[in-house]
Amino acid sequence: MSKKTVAIIGAGRVGGSVGYLLARAGYTVAAVAARSMATAEKASVFIGAGEPLTDVKKAASKAGIVFITTPDSAIRKVCDEIASGNGFRPGSIVIHTSGAHTIGLLQSARTAGAYRAVIHPLQSVPGMEQGIKNLPGSHFRIEADPEALETARGMVKALGGAELVMPAWRSDPQSAALYHAGAVVVSNYFVALIDYGLKFYQALGADKQEALKAVLPLIKGTLGNIEYLGTTAALTGPIARGDVETVKGHIEAMQERAPELLDFYRELAKQTIAVAAEKGGITRQTAEELRNLVENGK
Repeated sequence: MSKKTVAIIGAGRVGGSVGYLLARAGYTVAAVAARSMATAEKASVFIGAGEPLTDVKKAASKAGIVFITTPDSAIRKVCDEIASGNGFRPGSIVIHTSGAHTIGLLQSARTAGAYRAVIHPLQSVPGMEQGIKNLPGSHFRIEADPEALETARGMVKALGGAELVMPAWRSDPQSAALYHAGAVVVSNYFVALIDYGLKFYQALGADKQEALKAVLPLIKGTLGNIEYLGTTAALTGPIARGDVETVKGHIEAMQERAPELLDFYRELAKQTIAVAAEKGGITRQTAEELRNLVENGK
C-alpha cells in the first residue's frame, strides 16, 4: 500500500483542510468518509479528490495513511470500528489530530498491525477555507511509533508546518493535557481576555462592537511586538514601569464603578508583575509593593 495514499475519516474542518493541502503537496487522497454522504461529498469536492463514503472501514482500506479527524470523543470508537472490520492494512500509518490525547487512542490500530501517530497543529481551524490559509506556517506536535515517525514528519512538512520540539514530553495523559492547556490559554482564553477588556468600555457606555474596533489596532500592535521581541520584552504599561499609583487608581475605580471586573484584574496583574520582574524593568521592592496592592488593595 502506497505511503502517499491518504484516507480522511471525518470530513469536517480539519479533515477537509488537511486533505486539500496534502492533495496539493502530491499525496493521493483516495477516500473521504463521514457519517452522512452529503458531508463526505462536500469535503471531497473541496479537496478535489477522494471517493466520498460513509463506510469508514472501506475508506481506510483504500490508503496507506489513514487520518482520523473526527471529534476527540469519537476517535477511539472509529479506530476500533475500523480495526474490528480489518480496515487497517499491516504497515499502514494511522494518524489522529487531537492535541489533548496521545497515540493511546489508536491502540486497536497498533494491534491490527498498523503504526500510530499524532499530528496536532497549534492553530485555529474555524472552517476549511480558513484552515488551508492558517495551517501552513504553523507548528505541530508530533508523537509517533518509531516506524511512523518519518512519515509523520513528512506529513507536517507537506502541510507547510514545523515540529514543536518538547524534550520533556512523555507519552502520557498529563503531557498531552499540559500541551493542550497551553494552546487553550493562548487561543481560547485570549478571546475571553479580549471580551473581558471590552467590558471596561461597556461600563463607560460604549457599544461593544465599536469598542472592539477601537482596540483592535492595539491588539495587533501588541501581537507584532510579541512576534518581534518575545513576550517579556514586549511588555509595556504601568506594571512594566512600576507605576504603583496608576494601578491603585485602576483598583479604586473598579471598586467604585465596576466591582465585578476586579477579581480577574487582580489575577492578571499578579502574572504581569512576574513578567515585569523577569524583564528587569522594576525593582524587587516595587514588585513587592505592586503585589501587596493587587492582593490587599493597599
